[in-house]
Amino acid sequence: MKSFLFSLGAAGLVAALPKNAPRAAEELPTLGLANITKIDMAAGGLQGRRLAGPFMGVDFPDPSIIWGDGSWKAYGTSSNGKKIPVATSSDTWSWTLTGNDALPDPGSWVDPNDQGIWAPDVQKNDAGTYVMYYTAHQNGGSHCIGAATSSSALGPFTPQSQPLICDGGNGGVIDASGYDDGTDRWILWKVDGNSLGGATTCQGGTPSGSYKSTPIKIQRVARDALTLLDSAKTILDNEGASNDGVVEAPSLYKIGDGNFVLFYSAHCYSSDDYDVEYAFSSTIDGSYGNRGILIRTVDNRGVFGPGGLDIDPNGKSVVFHGRLNANDGGAARELYSAELTINGQSITA
Repeated sequence: MKSFLFSLGAAGLVAALPKNAPRAAEELPTLGLANITKIDMAAGGLQGRRLAGPFMGVDFPDPSIIWGDGSWKAYGTSSNGKKIPVATSSDTWSWTLTGNDALPDPGSWVDPNDQGIWAPDVQKNDAGTYVMYYTAHQNGGSHCIGAATSSSALGPFTPQSQPLICDGGNGGVIDASGYDDGTDRWILWKVDGNSLGGATTCQGGTPSGSYKSTPIKIQRVARDALTLLDSAKTILDNEGASNDGVVEAPSLYKIGDGNFVLFYSAHCYSSDDYDVEYAFSSTIDGSYGNRGILIRTVDNRGVFGPGGLDIDPNGKSVVFHGRLNANDGGAARELYSAELTINGQSITA
């Protein structure tokens, strides 16, 4: 498969650091992406093409990946006639779009007039059951995070009777992801404060007033990946005008030096300013700082509005979405794969 080689230097990755940063910038790993490949999901299979080459793509927003039942699986936001479309791969580079709908029934708590499902994420719990987190519009309420289970990574997943997490007073919750640190399991999500309005352009009304909080939160869950424990903590929030009052789509990984890195997207999803950023913390549920930018439109790599990054549990491969043309916020968000690098060295499984 042909791929597009991509290496980012430190100058392109490190954003302005807060004055109270716990570690000097030169002590922190430099993160980069290599071998970025646009995944073309054509009828009958998938062909990897160079970014500048011909393509036959489909919409596959907010991708997440997991190794399950003998192959990699990728899940996306509602598209391709499915509430949760699924693609499979043997290597995270060549993908085949299946005919499966992983979540044909999102649950009785979901608004029957708004059954679009956002940003699924799948974990395998200690009992061998696959657990899907997903975002849906609650009947009579705001967006909540639901959970569903399946014995197969392809599904169909069976939803729980009630949502797992809601926060209607603060705008709802979206973009859940799970993480297992080897001892504890965790769930992360975004509080969708920008849905309430404020100064951001990423809202339904006319921007006015101040920027609303859009915190990324984390909470410990039991080993079943379904039972919430303790209480939620805020680990990151937007910085106002510098990221258009939006941070979202969290994904977590522990790097080799013992620190945790939080990947997230910032700015409005339909804007070319949408990007993938990262921040560090010495503790999993601490405050994340030393923010940097991993990939953005102005890097001139042929990917517009990249976002929604997910990382495989081995810390080697990532998937994310991006558009093919500038200033086309309503266009398909297609699937890309890349290899994560730290300090110029590939992470191995």
